Amino acid sequence: MIRIANQQQIKKTNTRTVFGLIQSCRRISRANLSKLTKLSPTTISTIVEELIHKGLVIESSLMNNPGAGRKAITLEINSMHKYVIGMEFNAEGVSGTIFNLKTEPLITITHHSNRKKMTEEALHHTFLDLIHKLLDSVLDESKELLGICIGVPGLLDRDKKSILVSTPLDLTEVDIYNKLSEMVPYPIFIENETLLAATYEKERFEKSASPFVYLSINNGLGASVMINNDNENLQGTNGVGLEIGHMSLDVNGELCPCGNRGCFELMVSTQSLMNAMRAALHDHPESIMHELIQGDPNRLNESIIAEAVRLNDPPAVRVVGHMSRSLGQGIVNIVNIFNPEVIAIGGRFSLLGEFMLNTVLEEVRQRALKPFLQSCKIVLSSHKENAISAGGAILTLIKVLEN
Repeated sequence: MIRIANQQQIKKTNTRTVFGLIQSCRRISRANLSKLTKLSPTTISTIVEELIHKGLVIESSLMNNPGAGRKAITLEINSMHKYVIGMEFNAEGVSGTIFNLKTEPLITITHHSNRKKMTEEALHHTFLDLIHKLLDSVLDESKELLGICIGVPGLLDRDKKSILVSTPLDLTEVDIYNKLSEMVPYPIFIENETLLAATYEKERFEKSASPFVYLSINNGLGASVMINNDNENLQGTNGVGLEIGHMSLDVNGELCPCGNRGCFELMVSTQSLMNAMRAALHDHPESIMHELIQGDPNRLNESIIAEAVRLNDPPAVRVVGHMSRSLGQGIVNIVNIFNPEVIAIGGRFSLLGEFMLNTVLEEVRQRALKPFLQSCKIVLSSHKENAISAGGAILTLIKVLEN
């Protein structure tokens, strides 16, 4: 039984590898797939034929071959007729993007709403309405939706069907999957938003790094720890993900909705940043940010704050510097616990840019274990927009390949 399970896992891994290579190379021959993967031509042929049969891969034009003999036929991802949807549920509302199988975004639709005023039934209908609008946006009569993945901030149950608790959304025990699956005739996957953004980041930019830690800093702070080249996500004994955002940086700090005090995400988040910057604006009428926001506090965002820091505005430099040092202190704990190869800082907070990163690095260099730090690279996320939806598209394709 173990041998059979191992064979099945090896086949899944090989299929994902082959599909990923075809996707990244755009066009590639069976022979080159065999060379790159070191899999036998027979194994490659079997995998490719299954992918073609499922309509995920197509044979395309002949490659130019200057040598004698038969020209090789190239393979490419089938970018027509088959689609996946990645969705993001956050405090501002619900956003969805439809992708082709090359994970190229075709159109994004956002439904803005006040989460606290939205009933569970209204939430399900919002998801349904977005799905239909995204499908209708594709002018393809033969279109087939392979699946939908919804990213949410918070802890999910073992079966990934309900939200156990989400402090950014102020939700507990909310069933998303069962009700929606009754309304939608497509495979649905629910996943933590940070894991989806991490999946995209690692798949595209840090594929071989392990352990790989991704920090998603938006209204809250989430973290995903990935190990091995198969993007295995580190989870607890009950199958629930990690909650590094609720690691305490100040045991006497502010009370968090989770019940702890001085949580990482209370001290480092875009919500905390905006609150601190608005207070600074009130106390410093001379700040250049008043000019940048044109007198409208609602215009304040991470990009404007980053510009104020670049212009060396004292209140902006002070607030961002203080929060960046707190981020650095949290990252010290991550370095010392996980000894990672790469830590990527993502989410809207990463828009604060190089000043923030350099302040973080300065703090980490002073505090982290030196042997661990020498082998750890701390970087800003390479992708700032749509990472959660794109990660959802990748995860959906992985599920399709596994089944």
